[in-house]
Amino acid sequence: MGLDMYLHAKKYVEKVNWQALQNNDELSYDSPEAVFPLWNNIVETAGMKDVAVDIYGVHVEVTCAYWRKANQIHAWFVNNVQQGNDDCGEYYVSHEKLKSLLDLVNRALAERNPNLIPPQAGFFFGGTDIDEWYWKDLKNTKAKLDRVFALPEMSKLSFYYTSSW
Repeated sequence: MGLDMYLHAKKYVEKVNWQALQNNDELSYDSPEAVFPLWNNIVETAGMKDVAVDIYGVHVEVTCAYWRKANQIHAWFVNNVQQGNDDCGEYYVSHEKLKSLLDLVNRALAERNPNLIPPQAGFFFGGTDIDEWYWKDLKNTKAKLDRVFALPEMSKLSFYYTSSW
């Protein structure tokens, strides 16, 4: 039991190669030449090929960051993304907000200033001391967000934050 935090990346994967359809009037939406191979791989792996016939895309979701009891990071999301609602809901996080968090973490680490991202007390949220664990959480957050921003298709991803406690 405790504070678990997740940042999910979602990407839309199209089924139909619209350019192939436009270039060849004899093809239909389900013609093998008009369906992206990645689409087939995804729906087959998910075991949904037989039900995914009347749709033209899917969202693939991956957990790209996970924290445990990093209450200062959770507080940042609650205050800057969730409008103060600490309700374990799923919230969209813009690229700008993620960049803002990364910039703030970098600044807090460089200045060794815990007032920039203060800890938050809560039921099973972990400690609120400014100790080695606090700084380790910031360093881990930096590493996670650096990895996210280095993704080649970052601009095609949507991000969502959720927590449970």
